[in-house]
Amino acid sequence: MSTDARLIRPRPYLEFDAGGMVHRVDITTKDIGCTIGTELRYVGPFRSLTSVRLVAYRPGTRHSDCAEECAAEHLTKALEKYRAGSRFSLSGVEGLAECLRDVVTEDGCRLWDPEHEEDEWN
Repeated sequence: MSTDARLIRPRPYLEFDAGGMVHRVDITTKDIGCTIGTELRYVGPFRSLTSVRLVAYRPGTRHSDCAEECAAEHLTKALEKYRAGSRFSLSGVEGLAECLRDVVTEDGCRLWDPEHEEDEWN
């Protein structure tokens, strides 16, 4: 019988209102050595089985809870930027993803490719 403690909690996610519906963005964090990798995936208003990666980045923290808080701040800023029309030529998820990439790089975070990182460490 194992005496190891296991932390169990709901999968972290963010919600925002748009077009009269509540939309969901899942947050996934992964310890990638000296930092935490964070990925935000748009699930949509209907919790579909497929999701679209909005952005993956390194927020510069070693703690997943801090990375999740940073993700909430980044998504809020990206939504403000998107709603202000700074990415008028892009619509929907693509426009939000572009705004998120801008926000995280402006905040000093490095973009991250989870598939490439996993290949290096396997």
